[in-house]
Amino acid sequence: MNWLNELKVAFLNKNDNKINELLDNLPTLKTRDEMFEALAIFEEITSYAKEEKNKLTNEMRKLKQTKQFLPKQETSHRLNISF
Repeated sequence: MNWLNELKVAFLNKNDNKINELLDNLPTLKTRDEMFEALAIFEEITSYAKEEKNKLTNEMRKLKQTKQFLPKQETSHRLNISF
């Protein structure tokens, strides 16, 4: 399987590790069609990455709000069960 097809499969499977690995090892694209095809996939990957970043930002905001909502423990209370 060539690099471009591997990138397509990795993107369709949302395999972030494989996408990163393939992008780190970008080959020299030889034909104009390969270049345009790669550019289209890069645009899709960029859009996907932005969506994931937004999801993560929202989750982090929710966690921060939850943390602020919960009461803060000053000290941990130990249960003394010695006899």
